[in-house]
Amino acid sequence: MGTPVGITPGARAHRALLIDALAAIALAGLALGLAAGLGVVAFFALPVLLLGLAWIGVERLWRRGKARRTAA
Repeated sequence: MGTPVGITPGARAHRALLIDALAAIALAGLALGLAAGLGVVAFFALPVLLLGLAWIGVERLWRRGKARRTAA
């Protein structure tokens, strides 16, 4: 699909600018959508991560205390 005959360089530049602007808007929308999605995932994942780390810490302390009681 070639360039139509009779298109001025200014019109070609405007068309290219429009295409670039539309591509930028699409990419910005995609980036915002992904960032918002990741924010929602992080919002729910962070408490789960902290709870898991707390669980592991409590379990290790419990095992350490149990090992000291049996060794003494």
